[in-house]
Amino acid sequence: MNFSKPVTDIIRERTSRRTYSGQPLEDTMREKIIKLLKNHNLKSPFSEYAGKARFELISVPEFDPNERKKIGTYGLIKGAQDFMVGAVENSKCDREHFGYLMETIILAATDMGLGTCWLGGFFNKSLFSAKINSSSNEIVPAITPIGNYIKRTIKEKAIRKFVKANKRFSWDHLFFNGIMNIPLTPEDCGKYSELLEMVRLGPSASNKQPWRIIKDSKKNMFHFYTVKTNSVYSKFPPLDIGIAVCHFNLTAQELGFNGIWIFDNPQILGTEDLIYKITWNTVL
Repeated sequence: MNFSKPVTDIIRERTSRRTYSGQPLEDTMREKIIKLLKNHNLKSPFSEYAGKARFELISVPEFDPNERKKIGTYGLIKGAQDFMVGAVENSKCDREHFGYLMETIILAATDMGLGTCWLGGFFNKSLFSAKINSSSNEIVPAITPIGNYIKRTIKEKAIRKFVKANKRFSWDHLFFNGIMNIPLTPEDCGKYSELLEMVRLGPSASNKQPWRIIKDSKKNMFHFYTVKTNSVYSKFPPLDIGIAVCHFNLTAQELGFNGIWIFDNPQILGTEDLIYKITWNTVL
């Protein structure tokens, strides 16, 4: 993915936008988005264990009047005329892979000056699935409005306050040094600290930030986990870890750090309440 500015700037700039101009994307911008969705050839560290993912641009005018009433954003999104809808084949790492790819595309949209907002639960899945002709072997984990946003309304500000949209956990809540009870500091990471800071700034369902990262105390190896949760919320952490890995990986590539992604659970003491996902290991 080629960005016009540093991805770290884009990550800091990205924020959920819920209020839009009410106008559809201009033809030139629409063509850019469609080209991005159709020809991206993106891969993720989870690709080996994931099925094919695809994304389409759907416009509200394509819905009939009855369908428009059933889009199902429950008043959380206002004025959006275009949505990016994705589907991924059922597979071992389908949601992790999907989360990585969709966040990459969202960062590209942010780079273009467009607004987006991850929607993993507040939308009519059957309606959007039908619009992109999803098969029985596909799931539609999330969508996002995409378009020109306007100044936040009082309602949107209230929603952001309720979900603590501007809040992020501190390092000592998310990152650990060797074992779970020793917090990791930016000083411990040295030049790799920016990678974790970009993870910390990532979006997540209800802003729960379910990722935990344990750095090997003797080398620059980072183990990614998600917290265990109840069945109601269990479908979201895999998406969120895809976002976290996306931020980490894109930043590592931009800063010129060589590393490989591996699946090798280190069986660290104290991780019984976590689910191991993936590891990044420095390559010298």
